[in-house]
Order: sequence, then C-alpha cells, then structure tokens
Amino acid sequence: MKISFLAVGDELLSGETAEANGKFFAQEISGLGLQMTCLLMAGDDEAEMVRAFEFLGKNSDAIIVTGGLGPTPDDLTSEVFAKFMGADLEFDPEILAGIEARFKIRGMQMPLSNKKQALIPKNARIIGNQFGTAPGYEVELKGRHWFFFPGVPSEFKQMAMDSLLPRLLELEGSRKSVKVKTLRVYGIPESGIADRLIKMKFDPELKIAYLPEFPDIHLRLSAALADAAKAEKVVESAAEAIQAELGEYLISEDDDPLEATVGKLLKARGLTLATAESCTGGLVAKRITDISGSSDYFLGGFITYSNQLKVRELGVSESLLKEKGAVCAEVAREMAIGARERTGADLAIAITGIAGPAGGTKEKPVGTVYMALADDRGIWSRDFIFLPISRDLVRTLTAETALEIIRRRLLNLRMPGEKKDGGK
Repeated sequence: MKISFLAVGDELLSGETAEANGKFFAQEISGLGLQMTCLLMAGDDEAEMVRAFEFLGKNSDAIIVTGGLGPTPDDLTSEVFAKFMGADLEFDPEILAGIEARFKIRGMQMPLSNKKQALIPKNARIIGNQFGTAPGYEVELKGRHWFFFPGVPSEFKQMAMDSLLPRLLELEGSRKSVKVKTLRVYGIPESGIADRLIKMKFDPELKIAYLPEFPDIHLRLSAALADAAKAEKVVESAAEAIQAELGEYLISEDDDPLEATVGKLLKARGLTLATAESCTGGLVAKRITDISGSSDYFLGGFITYSNQLKVRELGVSESLLKEKGAVCAEVAREMAIGARERTGADLAIAITGIAGPAGGTKEKPVGTVYMALADDRGIWSRDFIFLPISRDLVRTLTAETALEIIRRRLLNLRMPGEKKDGGK
C-alpha cells in the first residue's frame, strides 16, 4: 500500500512553524512494517491544494492530510476537497453539539465561526477528536482512502494512535506481527554508532532506523513477521547485542528520555536530588519535573542568576565571586555544596556558564559552562565548551550533559573527562 502525507498551512511554508506531523507519522508507520512514499506541503491556497490532491490521488492508495480544519477563513481544506471530489459539505449537528459542549465546559460561549467545523464532506466517516474542536474524517474516493486531521501536533498524534494507525493496518490486510524497540544513545555521534553496528551481524529481518533527536540518537529496531515470537526474538536479541556494544552510551532501553532514566535510578536507590542553576534558568529542574512522580526523588532547585542570590541562597563566597567571577569551577562547586546542604538532598548538581550570544571573553568564550556534583563521595566538577550555535542549543546541551553526569554518577560510570581507568 502506497501511503502519502500532505501538510497544509502557510505557516509551514514560511518557516514560522516546523512540520512535525509528517515526521511523527513516518516514524510510527515504519515500526508497523508500513512505509510513507511521499510527503508534501501546501499553503492555504485552493490552487496549490488541488494540485497536491491531484498528484496524490494518482500516486497513492492512502493519503493523510493535516491542517486547514480550523474555524478561521484561511482554513480551506474541507471546502477545497469537497470541490475536488465533486461533493457538497454537509452540516453535522452531532459535531456542532460536541464543539458547543467543549466550550461550555470551559465556561465560554462558542464563537459563531466554530460552526464551520461541523461542515464535513458528504459520506465522510467521522474520526473523533478528544483534545480539540476539529474532528477528523475519512473519505473513500475512486478506490483511494483519504484521511483528514487537524494540524495541531498534540491532537494529530493522539488521533493517529487511536484511529489512523489501526485503520491503515486494517486496509493493508497485514497479518504480520510487528515488534518495535527504541534505544536512546547519548555521547557518541550517529556516524560513530554506525561504525560500531556495521561490524555486527543481525537477523536479515531486522530493520534499524537511525533517528537523531538532538541531542540524543534514537535507534529504532523493528521486525515484521508472521510469527510473533520470532519477531520479538529478532528485536530483543539485536537490542541485547547493541546494548553490549554501546555500553555506557546507552541511556535508555525503552525510549525513555534521560530525565526519566535518571528518575528511575534515583527512585530505585532511594536517593534525592536538588539543582542549582544559573545559565540554564531552571531547565534541568523543569526536565526532571516533566516526569510524573518526580516528587519522590526531586526536592527542589535554585535559580541563582545573580551573584547576590548565589551568595544569599547558596552561600557562595563573595570574595570568590569578586576574584574569579561567577563562571568558574570553584563557584560551581560552592553552588552544589550549598544546594545539597540547604535541601538535605543526597545529590546536588550545579551549573554556571555563558549561554550567549553576549557575555563571552577571550578566556571564557560563549558556550563555556562549569558543572559540579556534590554527594556523599565528595565533589566532582568540570568545565565544558559547547559550540555557541545559539543560546537555546547551549542551554539544551548543558541540561542534557547535567542529567548525563547524574546518570553516570549513579551507575558508577566514568565521568566526563575521565579515562576508562578512572584517571584524568
């Protein structure tokens, strides 16, 4: 079955919004033994959309369209497709009632413009949307199956998992059992992973997809076979071999982000954590608390952006700040000690640095970051130079590295900068 994807919206073509739905969809169906053959984008323009519909209708068996189902005048997808298929849009009172109920729950009266979302092409099969006002729908036209969904990623992802993927498998008529496992890797480039894995022998039925998700690399292992037990064996044996090969660089065996892995380790060991952040502005604490249940091990954090707060809240020496400035190993160490002492945490991670784009010097350029970790074994600290591609990227890399430091400490792995024998 040839499956294509069309993302609609001027904001996608202007670069204001990154196209995320097609990427998500391609990754999900690849794990089901299906493959996307084409991905297109079109603006909120009738002529552009018709050209896309014509091309996809001639070259696809199933076409997924996202975007343009909203209530505003530039949301044209349903109207244009109805013209394309030579059918009328029909008013669905049940859809309208659902939209009105959604607004009522929020204590609001539904704007008149939302009535537009209750107009659906004739004979379409409605696909429910639990998280937004725009429903999805499926239309069969000349032997092709067309699926329409809202463009909001959170809405599309849930609707795809609940309705679209099972429907595609039904249309495919595949009786294959699909086993998928995603490994997360950090600290080694994609090419470095490939160099290691290319020397290994895997079952011919195994598919390995390299999915860079900055700053991690995701390895998606999949097998689609008639025998479910064999499919599972193919994937699990490959995962075991890759885990042995990549060792310390493997941060998760079940697609968990680094903060979830750290949380599991802390909880399993009955340990608590505190943070002291400057240049990251609380990003590490934010990621840790993104995980449900993090209150079991995360006591809290300090965002000490100014020198005054570093002194007052963490007990950093004023004379040290005057002598060496806020960005140095000694300040990071005192921040970590202070966070641990003031919270009573078992571990404390501290960060101070220059995220940019301003503030760098010849001695300490933008991207210079110092981190320290304090626990019952003492204080560990190190400086890092992250390429100053952008402020956001420096902060992202800093937060990821901080979490990786915690993971390595908890697993007794060599810390960044240490040789395999534990030396410097």
